[in-house]
Amino acid sequence: MRQACTLIASLLLAGLLPRAANADAVDAGLRDMERYLLLYSATGDDRFLTRLDGLAPSFEQQLSQQKNAANLKDLWQLYRQTLEQVRAAYSQKDVDLQNAVAQTREVAGLFDTFILAREPVRQGLEDELRELALLEARRANGRLLGKESGEDAARIGELQVQIGERLAALPAGASRDSLLSRWSYLRKAEKPEGTLLYPFNAQVEYLLAHLPRR
Repeated sequence: MRQACTLIASLLLAGLLPRAANADAVDAGLRDMERYLLLYSATGDDRFLTRLDGLAPSFEQQLSQQKNAANLKDLWQLYRQTLEQVRAAYSQKDVDLQNAVAQTREVAGLFDTFILAREPVRQGLEDELRELALLEARRANGRLLGKESGEDAARIGELQVQIGERLAALPAGASRDSLLSRWSYLRKAEKPEGTLLYPFNAQVEYLLAHLPRR
């Protein structure tokens, strides 16, 4: 699998895997799938696996509609293989969990390369929240492996400030108050010793579902 990862990564970096049509929808799907893959690999919590499985049909449908569908399906197959290794690591004592998590991060890195392959655009509140959630999931995996990124930690701090300011700037009313309350719960789950991943993600899900549409 490592050779396949290297090959697809080289194609991505060489620009041979073009950006998909309807890129924003695919980006959101990729970020959500990657987040749940990382959350499950960090915890073994079947609730994350249930959400992961629930996203798969619509994501596969999105991929099938892209001009570069064959290449994207290869990437998706790598993802599925990695997920099976993580499942096995949590259910079978003879499977190396750290190695499975490390491979998860490698495939997740390919997702990141695909997501970031286009020209950068100004992020909205929804984009920033998805990025924060993804970085927290990545950091949880890093802690499991004994490897943490100072760059990710710095970006998490920036996003916490930016998202809080954006939410506070929404029009006053019950909707904003509810979002700010959920944001407060989310921030309480982000503890210095390690984020409480399930309550954190529950607030992420609520906010993504109730943010004002762009």
